Amino acid sequence: MIGTIRRHKNWLWGVIIAATIFSFVYYFAPGSRNGNQGGDMSEVSFGMINGEPVTRQQFIAAEQEGRIFFRLNTGEWPDSEDKKKTLQGFAEQRLLLNAELDEYHITPTSEAAARYTRQLLGIKPEDVVPVDKILETLKRLGQEGGVTLEDFDRFARHQAGQEYLVALVGMTGKLITPEEAEVFYRRENEPMETELVAFPSTNYYSKTTATEPEVQDFYTKRQADYRIPDRIQVNYIAFRLSNYLARVEKEQGTNLDDHIEQQYLQAGAAQFKDEAGVQLSAAAAKARIKKQTLEYAALSEAGKDAKNFLNELSQGHDDQHPYTKADLATLAKAKNLTVKTTEPFDLKTGTNQLPLAPKFLHVLFQLRDDDPDDKERSDLYAPLVAGQEGVYVVGLEKRYPSEIQPLSAVHDRVVADYRQNQALELAKAAGKHFEDALGAGLSQGKTFDTMCAAQFIHPITLGPFSLTSKSIPELPEKIEFDRVMDVASKMHPGQTSPFIPTDDGGFFLYIKAQLPVEDAALHRDLPAFLARMREQRQIAAFNAWFNKEYQLHVVPPPSERTAAGG
Repeated sequence: MIGTIRRHKNWLWGVIIAATIFSFVYYFAPGSRNGNQGGDMSEVSFGMINGEPVTRQQFIAAEQEGRIFFRLNTGEWPDSEDKKKTLQGFAEQRLLLNAELDEYHITPTSEAAARYTRQLLGIKPEDVVPVDKILETLKRLGQEGGVTLEDFDRFARHQAGQEYLVALVGMTGKLITPEEAEVFYRRENEPMETELVAFPSTNYYSKTTATEPEVQDFYTKRQADYRIPDRIQVNYIAFRLSNYLARVEKEQGTNLDDHIEQQYLQAGAAQFKDEAGVQLSAAAAKARIKKQTLEYAALSEAGKDAKNFLNELSQGHDDQHPYTKADLATLAKAKNLTVKTTEPFDLKTGTNQLPLAPKFLHVLFQLRDDDPDDKERSDLYAPLVAGQEGVYVVGLEKRYPSEIQPLSAVHDRVVADYRQNQALELAKAAGKHFEDALGAGLSQGKTFDTMCAAQFIHPITLGPFSLTSKSIPELPEKIEFDRVMDVASKMHPGQTSPFIPTDDGGFFLYIKAQLPVEDAALHRDLPAFLARMREQRQIAAFNAWFNKEYQLHVVPPPSERTAAGG
């Protein structure tokens, strides 16, 4: 892998250092989305907007904006295959949006773009704009994702323009009256008094048994559940941050204290809070800044050493002189570095020996030594990968293909799984039995509590909650809060839900009463609630209009029309 990158993309060796991650600059060329591997790009079609063909430059610009949008909204760059497909759709929508801005003569000003950028970075209107800090943040993001400050400026202008367009096209959304909003507010915020009856599988586990024939049959029908996934074992050298912290602190000297003070004053004391949201003291905030600053500098130094090592490892290899697994140990010995070997691990679980983010684990699982087209055997080694503890040079030791474990190896687990499955069936059967008895009793005019007592069932009284509540403290651990809220939203006082099956059994919900909203809360919250409803209606109206415009005026590239069956 490293040899292949070295041959074709030498500039990739310039490793970009971020606070906790390394990422190679990725350039998403529209040619790749159309299967173009070179040649005359003018022959590639990028579709049409409003009857006008989309140029290659326009599509590249739209995709760059899409990359920024994904990074800001998800914290990741859209470099996986599934996200690339979504990115293509975003680019087409962005091109239509730009055309609509022209159609409506909306030209976002620099001030509008700056205002949007302030909002994006959480800078309050009354705060002084830290220009240098903003530029540093945007440049760092740009280096991570292969986008430029020009891309950011264009993105901010178009986002600001979209806000104007939403306000214009979605104007009907503002027509909702305060009286209508009050009805919705009461519906969402009226507390409910409820009772819940749960049928957890744990109550029935002790009633289950497992004979050997039953275990064998259960295992035979579910062998795939006992498959060991693909695993790899890797050799690695760790360039740990802890080995650089003292050095970088000494090198920064008195400038470090000045930097910390400047960062603290620029950000403002209110920006530094603990996990509970409580503002930190000045000393604690500055200690955090110092820690982050030193870790950033240490990561940079570790990255430089790791990059130099990887560059040296790559020397002298070609198709006639392929890489070998021993290369890592040989160079490490010459440099007095330690090579460690992990235990076999799978992609989902990873390994504590290499605490890496999932995207870097994906990189490691691309390592192999059996690709006939890779005569150089460069796929034995990975590009630099990094975690919070340091930077790693990694090479493949061995791949372990997926395999089904024999019953003898997983017997105890199969027995436990079988009994758990039986307990779950018993729990659901008990729930259905109570449902039948409850239905018969309610039809005779009996109450929910009376029927629970007759069946020797003890309901759980939940604390009052509304449809805007974020939690229900009394809810049993294995009953999902969102599931209960969804059931409650469809019910009225005096109603009992049907039996709701869950992964652990099931439950019933009984709405005992609906309590009134406090007048003080209504008067306090209604203005903001009304504004939020109008904004939501406005956006909904805009989306409906925009979707119609997309259907009428966007012609995707031929490759996408073919894939869609057009």
